[in-house]
Amino acid sequence: MKYLYLLGYPLGHSISPAMQNAALRACGIRATRYLKAPTPPEKLQEMVKVLRGENCLGANVTVPHKQTILPQLDELSELAREIGAVNTILKQGGKLIGDNTDAYGFLQALRVRRINPAGARVSILGAGGAAAAAAYALAQADVGEIILLNRTLTRSIELADRLNQKFPQLALAINDWDALAQSQLIINATSVGMSPRVDESPAPKKFIFPKHAVVFDLVYNPPATKFLRDAKRDGARVIGGLEMLIYQGARAFELWTGARAPIRVMRNAATDALQEIQKPAASE
Repeated sequence: MKYLYLLGYPLGHSISPAMQNAALRACGIRATRYLKAPTPPEKLQEMVKVLRGENCLGANVTVPHKQTILPQLDELSELAREIGAVNTILKQGGKLIGDNTDAYGFLQALRVRRINPAGARVSILGAGGAAAAAAYALAQADVGEIILLNRTLTRSIELADRLNQKFPQLALAINDWDALAQSQLIINATSVGMSPRVDESPAPKKFIFPKHAVVFDLVYNPPATKFLRDAKRDGARVIGGLEMLIYQGARAFELWTGARAPIRVMRNAATDALQEIQKPAASE
């Protein structure tokens, strides 16, 4: 038996195993399983040794390891190096190769809704790995301006510096909260609002979302976060984080297996798994 792992901590909310195992079954890949590997920061180095074992085919990486795992990998794809974050690990010739499918997943979630971000003013809340992937994807899509909004100013500055190096013509602003109301695309790339903190939102208190905006929350549990509920109330168009999860997972699946990802199967499995983990909260 071969294994694919999901590294992160905590992992109680993750639906990736259900989605990826359904894809493996649908493609007839019976001798491979996708498993959660809850990995607190102090155990990360130990888990990387497991990834080097012969039975491991690769891994996904999630919070809080998308950036801290970089020094422990043998190589990085050009994309992962430029974004500064890894969410997918491949095995090639005994080496661990860090890659990033978050950027693809993010942009694909917009494309399937025929949303073209070219020329748009975009506000991104957060400055971690998910924010970096979204910003990089948007810069490649020729957005007009990116505003980085984050509580820790130094992280926003670091991300802005990386973006400036790759995209010197890109208009960038940091912590310009007044620009939020004039943005055409507003993205939550923080964990604020994720279960069990379902009554929280990263948006300023009493903020009114612009009706013309698309509001994208990368959090997928719960499916309708307070951030999205408030945006919908104000008339904005909303996208939940499940879409990005599905498309980044599909891209990772194709990199690991060489098979075409069964998107419909993955969507159904992810939706069912998400509904299942909502049940305990609903019964309390």
